[in-house]
Amino acid sequence: MKQSWKRIASVTVIAAAALLVLSVFPALRTDVRAQTTTDATKPAAETSEGAEHDRKVTVEVTRATSRTVTRGRTVAGRVAPARTVDIAFQVSGQVLRLEVDPGDKISEGDLIAELDPVDFELAVDRARAAFDLAKSEFERAKSLAERGVAAEARFETASAEYAQAEVTLREAERRLSQTQIIAPFDAIVARTFIEEYVNVTSAAPVARLQDVSEMRIMISLPEELAAVARSAPDAFDLVASFPAVPGYTAPLMLRSFATDADRTAQTYDVEFAIRGDVDSRLLPGMTARVRLSNAAAEASAQSAMVPVSAIDTSSRTEPSVWIYDEESGQVTRRTVRLGLPVDNEIVVLEGLQGDELVVSGGWWRLRDNQTVTVAGL
Repeated sequence: MKQSWKRIASVTVIAAAALLVLSVFPALRTDVRAQTTTDATKPAAETSEGAEHDRKVTVEVTRATSRTVTRGRTVAGRVAPARTVDIAFQVSGQVLRLEVDPGDKISEGDLIAELDPVDFELAVDRARAAFDLAKSEFERAKSLAERGVAAEARFETASAEYAQAEVTLREAERRLSQTQIIAPFDAIVARTFIEEYVNVTSAAPVARLQDVSEMRIMISLPEELAAVARSAPDAFDLVASFPAVPGYTAPLMLRSFATDADRTAQTYDVEFAIRGDVDSRLLPGMTARVRLSNAAAEASAQSAMVPVSAIDTSSRTEPSVWIYDEESGQVTRRTVRLGLPVDNEIVVLEGLQGDELVVSGGWWRLRDNQTVTVAGL
């Protein structure tokens, strides 16, 4: 009986072991087959990746240039006339004629406006009649005094009345002349403040005149430039350009310097005059861009210039450019130090000599020592 139970137990153990082996064997077979497949395909993948690296990339290249770059600063300014005057009548009356409109160019001596002169002409006539009478009395009293017929006191009275009548006549004539406003200088009429047939009082503005015989540029300089500009104005070259007048630039010369600084911006107002002929398109109030550069010879240096598109700033703490070697056909990355942009180019202060071929398009696909094909040469 005991032997029967031992046989049953042995059979049971053997069966369990067989089931365990059968459950594990398919997984082992799968692992072996997967490992075999991976080992078989690995060389093909590596070959494909190598082919990808060996495939040439087409890039655009541009030759860096070396030229003199004058370092300076550009500030905003405003065009202003040499002087602006609000002109007015010096007497009251009704406006009979207004001869100008805003924007008109007038010459010295041109009529701007006129009051109704009738009342003033009548005043002149009255003053002239009184003057003639006083003159006649004066001459008669003088003649009698010379002959000793009349008293000296009568002559003195006639003399005083004659002088007073002369002053009254001159005053009436002056007031008559003030019924007209005559242009005191060549100017542009910026605006008018009245209409015809209205009554105006003395000193009420009639028209605003701008003297454009010399055009000025008003700018505000920071204190570090203002100190040099005042003590040594010849140390700067100043050139103005105007967004509203493309293609026109004008050299400037210093006219006035305000020593009262703006308390907020800590800047000083400086006024420059445009030298040479002034473009007829330029008007007071237009915006100006004033380029201030150091006139000293040592301030200008040879600098390498490359297109802005050649600067690689991706994933780098410092900017760099890609240099193309014509002999090997390969590219290498080079770290550079940049200056200020000038139009579509940028100054390279360090890292280039100025004659290298740099990649100006497509550098984001490159790696060091990669062979490329180029366009742009």
